Amino acid sequence: MFNVLPLPENPEKSSKEKAWSADPIITSNEPFASTKKISNDVPISRSMKIILMWNEWNSMMAEPFSKIQCPKTSCIFTSDVSMIHQSDVVVLHFDTLNDFPVNRQAHQRFVFYHLESPENTASVLMDDRRFRFDYFNWTMTYRRDSDIFLRDYYGSIVSKVPTNGSNRDHRYKYDTAGKRNHSNNILEETREATSKFSKKSLVELIRRKSKMIMWLVGNCFTTIRREEYVRKLSKYVDIDIFGKCTQNCPSNCDEMIRNNYKFYLAFENSWCPDYITEKFSRPLLYDAIPIVLGGADYKYFAPPNSYINARDFSSPKDLAEYLIMLNSTDELYAGYFSWKNEYYLSVPDMYGWCELCMKAHDSNLPSKIYHDIKKWWMVDGGKCEFDTTNLF
Repeated sequence: MFNVLPLPENPEKSSKEKAWSADPIITSNEPFASTKKISNDVPISRSMKIILMWNEWNSMMAEPFSKIQCPKTSCIFTSDVSMIHQSDVVVLHFDTLNDFPVNRQAHQRFVFYHLESPENTASVLMDDRRFRFDYFNWTMTYRRDSDIFLRDYYGSIVSKVPTNGSNRDHRYKYDTAGKRNHSNNILEETREATSKFSKKSLVELIRRKSKMIMWLVGNCFTTIRREEYVRKLSKYVDIDIFGKCTQNCPSNCDEMIRNNYKFYLAFENSWCPDYITEKFSRPLLYDAIPIVLGGADYKYFAPPNSYINARDFSSPKDLAEYLIMLNSTDELYAGYFSWKNEYYLSVPDMYGWCELCMKAHDSNLPSKIYHDIKKWWMVDGGKCEFDTTNLF
């Protein structure tokens, strides 16, 4: 028997809406497809795995899979809850959860799917004992220790080297040689990287950028006091701030980044392990250097000479001096675009859905269950930083 249990009302919950569409009915010979409804008249091949999206639906899901050439494409994504018993995987998007299924079948895997930080996770839902304990088999989040690593709309820098799409480590392989030292050594390293990159393609880009730093912000006050860091940094370099906290952009914000600003503040509002949002991808997409400040170890998410980490500097003043030097030296500034020789930016990055399909087909995976999903998400590997007094 199939049962659904409701969750208590949660005022903190996101107000995201389902994006329904009139999708075609999926036949058994259409790999990696998505549908709102599966027709009872259409047979489904036994080689197909059915992935039930319990409470989150994106009608564009099928398109990215063909583009990134998933090793396994014989999966159907559906939101048709009448397929609960036939489904091999049930994905529950925690952020928009209103109810949840019980009586998991022996062949099924329930997936904890979440992209918000632990700091912004609804505690009322997380404390519900009915699915906090011994409920989820797999995790699908932005954390690297998840069963399925998903960047999704946050985006990723991806290696151009073909990997046949079968290995996460190769897809996100960067030089993780260690913490950068902003000294003469790193300057020489940057010059060498610049020499490999087409300087001609950057001449126009650099010439049209006449302003230093831009920051788009909607959360004006944060527990980690990122706004205080910006205040101190602004004593030494010009920072133009737009968004809900100050003023709207006078023209298209993204084109302003591309055409006017050399640097962009990619400061996260939560400092949690592996939590890097679209704030980081945005300047990369619009040809500015991201200045990052967060709780992640960025060397596992981007190659050297693609960003500047504020935490590598002893103070805002120290960072400002480095930015001023880059601003006055076109060669060194251009070096921060050398990553484009070997990598490209994928926004969104849907590869995690490939991993999910591959896992659904892997009969050799051992059985797994998370005894306490709250402990795993908020304590074991997701404990966030709150005290930033030693940084600025």
